[in-house]
Amino acid sequence: MSIASFNFKLSTEIEYGCGSLKKLSDKIFTFNTYKAMIITDQGIVKVGILEKITEQLSQAKVPFTVFDQVEPDPSTKTIEEITFQAKNEGVEILIAVGGGSPIDAAKGTNILLGNGGELFAYGGINKVNKKGLPLIAIPTTAGTGSEVTIFAVLRDIDRNLKFTITSPLIAPDLALLDPELTLSLPPMITGATGMDALTHAVEAYTSVKSNSLSDMLAIEAIRLIFRYLPRAVCNGKDLEARSEMFKAQLLAGIAFNNAFLGLSHAIASPLGSHFHISHGVANSILLPHVMKFNVPALPEKYAQITSAMGVALNGRDIYEDAFESYKAVERLAKMCNLPDKLRNVGAREDLLNDVAEDALKSGMLKLNVRKADQEHIRQILQEAF
Repeated sequence: MSIASFNFKLSTEIEYGCGSLKKLSDKIFTFNTYKAMIITDQGIVKVGILEKITEQLSQAKVPFTVFDQVEPDPSTKTIEEITFQAKNEGVEILIAVGGGSPIDAAKGTNILLGNGGELFAYGGINKVNKKGLPLIAIPTTAGTGSEVTIFAVLRDIDRNLKFTITSPLIAPDLALLDPELTLSLPPMITGATGMDALTHAVEAYTSVKSNSLSDMLAIEAIRLIFRYLPRAVCNGKDLEARSEMFKAQLLAGIAFNNAFLGLSHAIASPLGSHFHISHGVANSILLPHVMKFNVPALPEKYAQITSAMGVALNGRDIYEDAFESYKAVERLAKMCNLPDKLRNVGAREDLLNDVAEDALKSGMLKLNVRKADQEHIRQILQEAF
């Protein structure tokens, strides 16, 4: 009998629960810093969340500056602007507020503050040498898990590509997760970010680097997402559904922080680069096709996923049970009113070969349970088109 060994890390302190945002002023003092910088986007400004943050800092007499122009899929040029402002104003702690884009932008800023140079040079694994400033992440979407991960996905405009920086030195020091901050999310974003979280959970659960601890987190995230995502989409004020989705994306984030991801993310990244398809929508469209491709290599786990999704197993054929998992994902995406074809979100058929070539460059391919070459990826893209 062989007993599997594994390594599991989580360097981020987590503060979860309704009203946890109110702890920000107390938490910030534990870092023994003076001036803060809030990194966010215009969406957070418009719904009034930024004002809640600045009120707390003002009441606590914490000086701060704000950068509120982070775009979806943050570019290296934007991060350079943030870094310049942070240096110019003597910032000592960063507070990222929003979805994955502001949080990843803050991670990129911290890389430049601590190490200098060009961000693209840090693409890959463990190329960051020094930790930057203390970083507090306050997520407002239930999807990316970026508030606890060692990854930053950034966009290089000049090279027309998205790349990932992976290093334990860029994980936030503190994650403040207040489900009440997600109540203003519109249905489309709720659905897309929820499907992103589901993709994290499924790919972490089936990764070749998965372990018993990451499996427990991932399978629970899958269970919660199938139970609560449709409710959150249908009624954004359903605080129980919002809270459970926030918990699910956190569990999925911790799981893939250790088990990593797979083929769906390898393809989704170049889709975003070539066609500016949002990450959650890209994964929502791709995930069923990738699962269908992967089932023959890991039927036992995909059957377990089917069960976690609340679908009854027939017990006659493990492959039949396993294939039900991708069908359930298709139904979930349809309930969330998300597009099911790449052609409907701006993809061009004549560029699918380019997407497949770029997907081959992703390190996530090595962790996918089934080996995929360019022709396999091209076929998946064609099915999803």
